[in-house]
Amino acid sequence: MTHTEDGDGAELNPHLQAAERAFRAGQQADGALRRARAAQRSAADSLDKSADSQDRTARLFEEAAERSSPYREELRERAGRHREFAHEDRRMAQQMRQMGESDSMGNAATPSGRP
Repeated sequence: MTHTEDGDGAELNPHLQAAERAFRAGQQADGALRRARAAQRSAADSLDKSADSQDRTARLFEEAAERSSPYREELRERAGRHREFAHEDRRMAQQMRQMGESDSMGNAATPSGRP
C-alpha cells in the first residue's frame, strides 16, 4: 500500500482509502444478499410445510365426508378450501425460490450467486 509517514504513524493514500471502503461495502452487500437468499429459501421451505399440512387437513375432511351423511357437502367444501390453501402456499414458495435465484433486476443468478 502507498502511504506517507508522519510523526503519528501511517496515513493511507486517499484513493486507496476510497478503494478500501468500496471493497468493504461490496463485501457487506454480498453478505446481505447471501442472507436474504437464505431467508427466502427458509420462507419457501416453511410454505412447503404449510402446504403439506393443508393437504393433510383436506384429506381428513374428505375422509370425514365419506363417513358423515348429514355434513358431507360442508366437509367437502372445507376440504376444497384447504386444497386451495395448499396450492397457494406452493405457488408462493415457488415465487420465493425464484426470487432467491435471481438478482435485483430479475436476472437468473449463476451457481456462485452472481449474475
